[in-house]
Parts: sequence; structure tokens; C-alpha cells
Amino acid sequence: MAGKAKPFNKFERSISLRYLGARRKQGGVGLIAWISFTCLTLAIAALIIVMSIMNGFRHELVSRILGAQGHLYVQTVKDFPTAQEIQAVSRHIRNMDGVEIAVPVLTRPGFVANGDEGSFAYVKGIKPGDLESIEFITNGVIYGDLSTFGVGDYGGDTIAIGELMAASLKVSVGDEVILISPKLVNTGFGSTIQKKSYVVGAIFSLGFEDADSAFVYMPLEQALLFYDRGEASDEIEIRLEDPDDVKSFADMLRNDPQYTLYVRDWTTRAKSLSGALRVEQIAMRFILMIVVIIAIFPIVSAMIMLVKNKTRDIAILRTVGATRGSVLRIFFMAGVLIGLAGTAAGIIIGVLFCLNIGTVQAVLEFILQIELFPPDQYQLTTGVPARVVWTEVAMVAFWGFFTTAVATFFPAWGASKLDPVEAFRFE
Repeated sequence: MAGKAKPFNKFERSISLRYLGARRKQGGVGLIAWISFTCLTLAIAALIIVMSIMNGFRHELVSRILGAQGHLYVQTVKDFPTAQEIQAVSRHIRNMDGVEIAVPVLTRPGFVANGDEGSFAYVKGIKPGDLESIEFITNGVIYGDLSTFGVGDYGGDTIAIGELMAASLKVSVGDEVILISPKLVNTGFGSTIQKKSYVVGAIFSLGFEDADSAFVYMPLEQALLFYDRGEASDEIEIRLEDPDDVKSFADMLRNDPQYTLYVRDWTTRAKSLSGALRVEQIAMRFILMIVVIIAIFPIVSAMIMLVKNKTRDIAILRTVGATRGSVLRIFFMAGVLIGLAGTAAGIIIGVLFCLNIGTVQAVLEFILQIELFPPDQYQLTTGVPARVVWTEVAMVAFWGFFTTAVATFFPAWGASKLDPVEAFRFE
């Protein structure tokens, strides 16, 4: 009858639970089971916490580095499109899912001078309303304001520069600087350098050296005039809700049936940074997955001891009709139950830790009486960032179950191969 029973039936489950709960004098492994459960719980929780904090730091780093730049840049096939054509493309992209901002811009190199001082400049022409929609930049203004940005004929003569550039040029709000274009202008009497004076209306600090030392924002209309680019720019800057979606979004734009577009994303523009972040992410996950493997060794030990202590019981079960498969499932379930419980507890602890990491940080700072991550050094105004990615949590859950199942299978398989005659002889 036992051979005809369904796998993992009530009888097999009850025997498996009884073995786990048995006291040591009854041949149980309760203490080792609890140790195994604790080790796996801590390993799974650590894996989720470290992965989430790494995701948070990565998102914070990418957001800061890309805060002054777009996630993607799109150019039209037409060299000198009309303003209406560019606006139509911008609206089309802006209406796509996952797009936060899509605005026309003009980016060109230049040189900014003040007397004997000079600095290379990465000039970005942008409409005043579009600039105000980028909170990362507007919130970074530390001197002056953007109230006069875009005011006047052809966008006016007010620009915004970075704090490090202002320091190197020795200028402040209200001072004039000379912007020089690398493009020569033909005056009819020969070629001359294109240059023009502009007033510093705002000085910003974005917390990124390249941006604060080289970026110059000027009204798009004025940039088009200064760089002789016609009535509209052929470039559109796109910012996504999630910078990690750039690859799939870029492919979607390249295959857009309505417009033919040239697309560049931030991973292409910053290949070294993108590659380094990806290698670090893969390496850390690999190391933590090995930690989980190490954490299941107590489960293997517990199962080996359980099989050894229950040799007589195995012989009795085989004698009364239990199949080898039934014995295998009984011991397999015992080990898997420890793994499932440890994995579930680790996920709950890890997720709760990440969701309440601000409170955890505050408690640790109160106990230790130190500031763990000073904002002026780490630029973390909201505390330690933690970003829970649920697909990664699912991967951790699968890995915890899979490693436990593999580790438990072999002791259980050894129990199923036990000969009842030999077992009774040694007992």
C-alpha cells in the first residue's frame, strides 16, 4: 500500500516533521536544525541587504553623474529641422512610457574667459522652462537665480555656470565673461573667432567635478544664434524614470515606425563607468551567492546526522513497505523545510531592514554617538540609500531554495539506499 501512495503524502510529511522536532536523546537534530536555520537566515538577509544598498548607491551615483546630462540623446536625420518638427518629435517621445523629460537642447564645446583666466566649457543651450523642469539643476543653484535666464532679445545674455568654473575664472553673480566658439566666422575680410560677452546670472553646484568645472547653461535661442545652427536644434535630451532602462528604450527609438532617429545613451557615452559598475555588481553578487552556499553546510551536517541517528527507523520503514523513494522524500523534506524557513525569514528580515534603513541608521548613530555618513563628505542628504529590486529578491529566494534542495538531496538519497538487513545487523 505504501508503494501506491502519492509522493509527499501526509504520512511522509508527518514523519519528516517528527524527525526535525525530535529531541537529541530520541535521535533528533533539533539544535543543529536551529543553527542551520539561523545561518541560512543571516546569509539570505545579508545578500538582500548588500544587494539593495549597492543598488541604492549605484542609482545615487548614476543620478548624480547623469544629473547634468541626459540618459539618452536623440538626433533627427534632417540637419536643420524646423522648430515645429523638433517639438513634434519631443512630444512623441515624451508621451512614451517611462519618459520623465524630453526637451530640445544644443550641446557644443566652447571656451570661457575673464581677463587672463580661461576655462574649457561644455555649453548646453536649453529653453528656460525646460531648464526649470530639471530639479537636479535648479536645486543645485547656490548663488544668484534663474529669474533672468532667457529674458531679452534672442533669449538674452544671462548664463549659468558651475561653482568650480566661477572660482577658476574669479567671477561671481553679475560679472561678465566672454564665451568663445571654436568655429571660425567668415566676415568677408577673412575669418575671425566667434565670441560674445555674457552675464553670470546663476552659479550652481551639482556635486560632480566635471559638471561644476565645465558646464555652461544658456538659453537655447541664444545658443542657436551664437553657434549659427538655424532656428532649431536637431538634438533632443531624454531623461527616463529609471536610467537602467536605456538599452531597451534606445532599441525602441531606433525601431520607431514614425521617425528615423539617431540614438546615443549614457552607457555608450560613459562606457568605462558603466562597465565598472556592471563588473562590481556581478562580482559582489557572485561572492554573496558563495556565502549562501557556505551557509547551507550546517544543513548538510544536520541531515547526515539525522540519517545516521535514524538508521533503525529507516530499516523499520523499509520492512513495513516504505519504498526507497518514500524514504528519500521523508529526509529530503526535512532538509528543504529548514531551507524554506531560513530563506523566508532571511527575505523578511532583509526587506524590512532595507525599507527601514533610515531608522536603523539613526539607531546606530545614537548608540555609537557618531555620524556614520556625513552629508558634506558623502553627499547623502537622505541617509544611506537602499533600493529593493523585487526581481533580485525573487532570485535570492530561488537560490536559497535551490542550494538547500541540492545539499539535502544527497544525504536523503543515501538514506534511501540503506539496506534494512544491514541496518538491523548493526543495530
